[in-house]
Amino acid sequence: MRNSMRRLLTVIMVAAIAVGGCSFLSLAAEPGVIKIGYTAPFTGTAAEFGTNGWRGVQLALEEINEKGIIINGKTHKIQIVRYDSVCTPTEGVANVRRLGMQDEVVAILGDHCSSVCMAIALVCDELKIPGLTIECAADAVTSPGHEFYFRMRPSMGLMAPLVAPVIMELNPKTMGFLSVNDDYGRSFVTSIRSELEKQGVKMVSEDYFERGTTDFMMYLTKIKRSNADIVFYIGVTPEGAMILKQAKELGLIPDIKFMGAEEMGEMELVELAGAEVVEGTYAISLWGDVPAEFEKRISEKFNAPMHYAIIFGYDALRVVTKAIESAQSLDPVKIKDAMKKVEFQGLQGYIKFENFEGYKNQGRYSPRVIEWMKGGQRRAL
Repeated sequence: MRNSMRRLLTVIMVAAIAVGGCSFLSLAAEPGVIKIGYTAPFTGTAAEFGTNGWRGVQLALEEINEKGIIINGKTHKIQIVRYDSVCTPTEGVANVRRLGMQDEVVAILGDHCSSVCMAIALVCDELKIPGLTIECAADAVTSPGHEFYFRMRPSMGLMAPLVAPVIMELNPKTMGFLSVNDDYGRSFVTSIRSELEKQGVKMVSEDYFERGTTDFMMYLTKIKRSNADIVFYIGVTPEGAMILKQAKELGLIPDIKFMGAEEMGEMELVELAGAEVVEGTYAISLWGDVPAEFEKRISEKFNAPMHYAIIFGYDALRVVTKAIESAQSLDPVKIKDAMKKVEFQGLQGYIKFENFEGYKNQGRYSPRVIEWMKGGQRRAL
């Protein structure tokens, strides 16, 4: 009987859609199930971010569903619907449309790539579904920002003034940049360069490479001739590992201080480049210490080292579910309103979304600068 009724309802819905001129079919979630979408790069050169973000989401999901979420006295479980963005805006936009119009999610996690985040933020506004980036760093993601799109972590423009005083303790007089050619990389370069130039540091080298590049010798040879005291390198971890290996071959390390973007503060860099190569280099990091039990769970469940995207993915799902509980509703607009009031002590820092200095729905907390020591150990400066 139930199946017959369901078929009848489907026929009625299709007929209604045909009459209304809509181009999609939307079926409601099962009773007691809350669908949350996740768009991330699970394949391609940026797959490390989606892979690690998904690990964090899974850990949070286990904890949340063990107790359930109570909405108006009824217990619900979370279901994650995820799609691969391959770190491309067109795929990310298609994912968000599918999540909102077909899967009927109440909120969306993602993406990890700034160019994708900037594209899907517009779609979140259009569909009136709250979205929370896992880690996108470009200023334009939340500046000037969007009503339905949120970011927990500081953008590059917010990070640069906070890390500049620590960088200046290394006494650089000249600086160079070797960056991936995308919104994230250019935002990083612009922000750090601006802050250090205020301190009298002169830029002597600036180069950009396309994602997936493996041969950096041409750029590094130019850097060697530039007499840069400090070089900032920005890209995914495999690119960073190749940069450091080739810089070591050319004898640039440790004479030139290499400081990586946040990806280069992760243990994956040590695994890919080797402890001897990374020793004496630096990185900006968005996390310090995490509970030993949390790190143990990652090791046992995934046989993987700690990665900031794990922390961000974990915090992101906790933040969204906290907003759902606070809203006591599955209406995406009400969940968005509740997101604006969330205050949450995450693993990455204290999370609260604010509007300030041209930013909208933006979190802010202080990043760190770390030095890689002997044996692949991290030391906070």
